[in-house]
Amino acid sequence: MKVLLAKVSVLAVACGLSLFWATRQTPTQEKVLNYTTHWVGNTFEGAGPNGYGRWVQNFVDEIEVTPDGAVITASEWDEAGRCTGIYKDGDVNSDLLKQPPEGEEKAWGWGTGSQAVAVEETTIFIANTGNELVRFRWNPKNIHEWSFLGKVEIGGSEKDNAIAMAARNGLLYLVRKSGEVQVRKTSDLSLVRTFKIEGAQDIAISRDGTLWVIVGNRIERYSPEGKKLAGTVANVEKPTAVSIGNDKGQLIICDDGPRQQVLFYDITNPQNPKLVRAFGEKGGLRSGIPGEVKPLKFFALRGAGTDAQGNIYVAMGLTMGETIIRKFIPQGKLVWEVMCLAFVDCFDALEVAPGKFEIYGQAEIIGFDPTKPPGKSWWLKAITRDHIRYPDDPRNKDLWGGALIRVLQGRRVLFTTPQMGGGFRIFVFEPAPSQIARYVGEITLPNIELWARNVDSKGDIWLSDGRTIFRYRFKGFDAKGNPVYDLDNPDKWQAPAPFTEIMRVKYIPETDTLYLGGYTPEVQPPSWGLMGGVLARYDNWVKGNRKARYTILMPRDDDNLFPKEFDVAGDYIFAVMVKPTKGIPAMVHVYRAETGEKVGVMFPGPEVGGNSGWIDMVHGIHALKTSSGDYLVIVEEDWRGKNLVYHWRPTQ
Repeated sequence: MKVLLAKVSVLAVACGLSLFWATRQTPTQEKVLNYTTHWVGNTFEGAGPNGYGRWVQNFVDEIEVTPDGAVITASEWDEAGRCTGIYKDGDVNSDLLKQPPEGEEKAWGWGTGSQAVAVEETTIFIANTGNELVRFRWNPKNIHEWSFLGKVEIGGSEKDNAIAMAARNGLLYLVRKSGEVQVRKTSDLSLVRTFKIEGAQDIAISRDGTLWVIVGNRIERYSPEGKKLAGTVANVEKPTAVSIGNDKGQLIICDDGPRQQVLFYDITNPQNPKLVRAFGEKGGLRSGIPGEVKPLKFFALRGAGTDAQGNIYVAMGLTMGETIIRKFIPQGKLVWEVMCLAFVDCFDALEVAPGKFEIYGQAEIIGFDPTKPPGKSWWLKAITRDHIRYPDDPRNKDLWGGALIRVLQGRRVLFTTPQMGGGFRIFVFEPAPSQIARYVGEITLPNIELWARNVDSKGDIWLSDGRTIFRYRFKGFDAKGNPVYDLDNPDKWQAPAPFTEIMRVKYIPETDTLYLGGYTPEVQPPSWGLMGGVLARYDNWVKGNRKARYTILMPRDDDNLFPKEFDVAGDYIFAVMVKPTKGIPAMVHVYRAETGEKVGVMFPGPEVGGNSGWIDMVHGIHALKTSSGDYLVIVEEDWRGKNLVYHWRPTQ
């Protein structure tokens, strides 16, 4: 036997870019089941047509805080185009900033995709990834109003994008990857001068007009002309952002090192900055119960600032699909927070006590109560990743967002999968009460674009290369708490009739039942990565039966595609489509597991404006039968950064 410790192979993750919006309709010739649509992983429901509506964006590269308490963000990517968001009083702008004319933008998000944003009074400046400097007028009293003011090219290499900006007193300072600093007038964006600061990462302008710049692990002071001045902050382990407070003019530094705090420096004497406050619990997520989320436990700091009244704003997030923005009063009490926790993610549910649920993503634990109204039914409980203690955790960089949670011999084990082909990464949780999970290894089939994969309730891993089915048996845990699998001696079976290619596999060990999705000589693939056009059930599989109890010819969507994925829970099978069906996105077809009989369909309800993007990841749906006989059906919804949870009680 081998203890699972080492990675076997790595496959890249690609992001689906397409989306669809629709109002709720009733599909003809389909029975619509009676269910409630909840959503988890985003503060807002994501209703509204393309370019309009409310959702928290997938990621934040940096933020600017205005004197009146708005947080304006920059990011290179948001699936639905909110690369620059305006957040205020717990709300977000419902009309996205858009550079006209539509279709001619050089950056994602209607020309707003960027790492650099700046604000001066009622003007927002965005240096986008197409090397354009774009200006918008906004209304601080109404964040939903804006107008386009114009743009200029910043010139230079296409790869030398802007990574930081700041504006004050009529001047805009733009920092590029190369260290070039452009100084421009905010009135017309004309170039005043340029200079270079090697290694510059972020910039802030103090009230006296001098510059504070992150260079490596130091925050250095420069004149407006780029001359290095006396005054350096050198005791920050990993500075990620700097700003100047709108209340006292203090230098604010985000330290993403072990302390995980926001640091405030008095720069009244700029030659000798003085630390006057460390905001947040020292150690961040590692403090108290490791991983447990509390307002002052910070992690992955992306930016911070203050408004004119001294309220503090903090933004966090390590990878795509993780954005948390919080507002605190000066004394540290939380006022509001907004968040996005999903991008190419499909969560999995665990009933931890009768009627009590936890929903697991690749790096988060969400509490869920289906008896509460949609939007009020979930809350963030824990972040399971510690990028400080475990810098080699692949979740720190790679997005493997298909999550499966299993309880094996009383211990939680988290399995994650890529969007497309690949195997499983495996994580085990630290001893209680810690909520941090550490990476222990990966199981896959080398040199294979692996589509068929699953982990059964006993912890056995099932894989198929399309022709052969492999089962790697879970053997327990070793002395270090790592799961043990016999990687050299898997059980093997050949694909049974009628399949010529297996695309999905689900095994129910309690009943020795195997479900397969795939293709046959008569039903061939219309595209790649689908679950297949035929679903079959085999009873007594391990005992030797190879005759299907039934086969189901799967439905097709409006693009003639078969479903992306299916799951089995209790008495039912749930299969989700890739693209709209008769104009309705992400339709879930429900079948009776005993007979294969079609029961009905579910799709995004009015609670989310009928909206969903494409389902384009292998594990795009998970289902759970609860102790009360209800079903929770979780479906990927990447377009607006969340998951849908259908709460369904079957009627007999």
